[in-house]
Amino acid sequence: MTIVPVISETFLRLRRDRIFLPALVVGTALLLLSGLASYWGVEEFFKILYDLGTTAFHLTGAMVAIFWGTKLISDSRQEGSLEVQLASPLGRSQWLVGKFLGLASTLILLALAFLIGWQLVYFGYGMGWMGWKSVAIFSILTLSWLTMGAVAILFSSMSSYAVALFSSVWLLICGLLAAPIMQSMSPETPEAVRKVVEVFAGIWNLHYFNLYEYGNSAEAIAWGTALARLGYGVALIGMFLSLAAFAFNRRDLVGL
Repeated sequence: MTIVPVISETFLRLRRDRIFLPALVVGTALLLLSGLASYWGVEEFFKILYDLGTTAFHLTGAMVAIFWGTKLISDSRQEGSLEVQLASPLGRSQWLVGKFLGLASTLILLALAFLIGWQLVYFGYGMGWMGWKSVAIFSILTLSWLTMGAVAILFSSMSSYAVALFSSVWLLICGLLAAPIMQSMSPETPEAVRKVVEVFAGIWNLHYFNLYEYGNSAEAIAWGTALARLGYGVALIGMFLSLAAFAFNRRDLVGL
């Protein structure tokens, strides 16, 4: 048995999940409201538009990725499909990767739907078609969703649903706060504390995926900038999935 059936089953299950439609509606509504709120500052219309729009996109998708990622293994265990699928010639690591790829496929579908909502914002304010730069900005943000999905799968492979959900949300918060805390530290901060914060922010910084500042700039996104974010995201996903596979291979299925 290959991982393709696992991917297909996960994609179909998540697409029909009760969270999908509310997330789609709420996320699209927030993007539309970003266009309305940007009129608070007419002179900085695009800055506010992309600041609010990317924030709504980022947080909505990240939370959905966490909820879906943490329930994948839990639901499979409760329904008994985990034992059935692993009874075939399919390793635990392959099963876990299949679950992640199914999750990633559904998140990408959700991101495409959000992009349609963003295009509606452009049409609504008479700005025509959005450029490829907008597509690149939101594509890189989608990579942060996939990263949080890998985080959720890691925690759910080691713990119960409730613990995995709690841990994933807190890691999301840490990823959003690490860089601002590092930038706001006073000169009187002890050197040891500064080093710890700098190392943590260098490893885990979700703001690194957000290129909203390019939305208000005529400057194009350099290939080096995009590839750096891509490499960072792929490295994090690979690390989290490797740790998840290591933990999952050594865990008693009965204890899941």
